[in-house]
Amino acid sequence: MEYILLALFTLAAVIFIINSHYRWTYFFAIAQFVLFFSLMFSVTGQWQRGLNFAAVLFVVLMLFHRLKIHFYKQPLLVSDFFLVFDWRNWETLLHYRSAIFAIAGLIGLLVYAVMGWSSAEVISGEWQLLASAVLFFTIFSICHYSKNKSAIKQWLDSLPDDGRDVFLNLPMSCRGVFFKPPVFEGDADYFLKQKQQVADYPLTAQAEKPDIVVWLQESTLNPHSFVFESADIPPMTMYENQADTKFNSHLRVHTLGGATWKSEFAFLSGLPSTDFGAMANAVFYSVVPHLQYSFIQNLKVQGYYCVALSPFTKGNYNAKPAYDHLGFDLMLQPQELGYPVPLSKNLWTIGSDEMSQYVQKILQKEGIPALEKVQQPLFVYVLTMREHGPYHDVGNIFNLQNQGFTQKGTGELNDYIQRIVKLNEVMEEFNQYMKNRHKPYVLAYFGDHQISINGAQPAYQFDYPNPNYITQLVVRSNLQNGFKQQQDFLDLAQAGGLLLEIAGLQADEFMQANIAMRKLSGGKLQDCQDERLLAGYRNYLYQQLKVAK
Repeated sequence: MEYILLALFTLAAVIFIINSHYRWTYFFAIAQFVLFFSLMFSVTGQWQRGLNFAAVLFVVLMLFHRLKIHFYKQPLLVSDFFLVFDWRNWETLLHYRSAIFAIAGLIGLLVYAVMGWSSAEVISGEWQLLASAVLFFTIFSICHYSKNKSAIKQWLDSLPDDGRDVFLNLPMSCRGVFFKPPVFEGDADYFLKQKQQVADYPLTAQAEKPDIVVWLQESTLNPHSFVFESADIPPMTMYENQADTKFNSHLRVHTLGGATWKSEFAFLSGLPSTDFGAMANAVFYSVVPHLQYSFIQNLKVQGYYCVALSPFTKGNYNAKPAYDHLGFDLMLQPQELGYPVPLSKNLWTIGSDEMSQYVQKILQKEGIPALEKVQQPLFVYVLTMREHGPYHDVGNIFNLQNQGFTQKGTGELNDYIQRIVKLNEVMEEFNQYMKNRHKPYVLAYFGDHQISINGAQPAYQFDYPNPNYITQLVVRSNLQNGFKQQQDFLDLAQAGGLLLEIAGLQADEFMQANIAMRKLSGGKLQDCQDERLLAGYRNYLYQQLKVAK
């Protein structure tokens, strides 16, 4: 029986190699198989155990890769293991029930990969020495060829296709484990020359600096952005232009179906995670300690006390250390403000109305020792959670009609929409609360990414490249400073500069560049059609200003 399993797993590994999509994948896949085999063989002296380890590990990595694409719509990279091996993330990673069984199965296979054939005969030491030599030669070869320009180009070209060759992704992304500032070729002087054309904006007096509240609305896209044959979805007034609306546009985000920290990073730092290549998935671990500037640091210089309120624990995705590096003064969980659940729990079902009450408590500084003596204007950053999946089949509440929708998918999409309807009520009530304080304020809210529901994927009312990476951003305020919206599109990494301008706050040299790029490009970064301008902007940020080092 053991030999049958060994043959089946080995056959599966061979099939994975044969079915590679790119020329370089064949080399790296074979090299990794040899590496795994020689590693176990050199340690144990059991060739069957080495073959079993390599073959089963190949299957585990392929299944893990497919699992990540299924839930997060992104390929498996080495940086993902930062998240997997941090036990504080396990509750989040296992939030989906189906993922629990899948992960349990992978762990079982991994145990078998290590322990299988442990009683096999041990052959002579000369073979182990040979395996050790092969191991070191293979490691050298992988390291050497992962720097090959042709291999790098082929890998980067593969990423828009979901990076479907995991055995190409893993060795190529290894080089990003150790932080190195991005290098962008471009003409910084060209960007700086264009920047001179951007006029300054009026600044707000110190005594009139507004409180700023920003809501990251988990998984939200205005349901009216979808195309239905027919539907009875009520108006979403929070996404409509009103008397106090200062800015309202579509928003380019850099993740889909999950990885909220990528959107957090883009907003809080002013840089898209995509600038950091293979480390994009681990920016909260690997990049934030190296940032020399950020939107939050700019607010701090302008005298703001910055507070983050999250329904997740402070260790989840390294949030508290990341927020500290970005410049926050205080991170709170609802449990610290009265929510009756242990501090160690992630609050998957806390209502946005409840989060609103806790934001109000922060603004009023009620019963929060850290805020009692704070006289500075406040910046409050709050994450919602109720809009997050999983979604349930609640029936066709909004009479959604679309050819190709399944009954289950329609029911789940209705559940999603009813959560957005409730969020709309919460946001309008919160905006009224801000008005009733009779103090200067800026209120912003944005969707961090779209969702993906099997059996109910409608088309969009808008027409952009990669439309499933589009949400929206709205800014409302009682300030009367003459700000005029100049574009109807925005990259999330430029939202911080937008808020500085609306609030009339002085920008540092990094955020000045951020603001100028927004105005010069019409709010676009990866969508920017002026390649020379974009290259010059990136070169200025990373090679001249050294925003990360």
